[in-house]
Amino acid sequence: MKQKILYLTIGLLIGVVLTVLFNLLTKTSGQKLEKLPTPFYSVLFENEHIRVIDHKLNPGETEPMHQHPSMYVYFLEDAEVEIIGPDGNKTSESLKKEQNFLAPALSHSIDNRGNTVLHSILVELK
Repeated sequence: MKQKILYLTIGLLIGVVLTVLFNLLTKTSGQKLEKLPTPFYSVLFENEHIRVIDHKLNPGETEPMHQHPSMYVYFLEDAEVEIIGPDGNKTSESLKKEQNFLAPALSHSIDNRGNTVLHSILVELK
């Protein structure tokens, strides 16, 4: 359990640093943050600079279309999802525990097609 907390903390710190660098390089800071659909997203921390979000989507659930600014994403569990774009295009993804990446600003919906909870931490810059 302590090791999992350590990995999560390190992942979040790396995410914050990478998100700051990404936004500095792409000049996307100052973005307006959208209200995210509940109950799938809950804000863990927010100040004038960042918003840290816990994201959970149970098997079989689909979240409504919404927007994100550019962000860092860190997955806490494996998951099989279908990502639906605003144009209706669908992409299947196999997400892996501890997978992480910087994502550009996007609009999407996610359908959890697997047997596990999609669980991730998002770090968005304001």
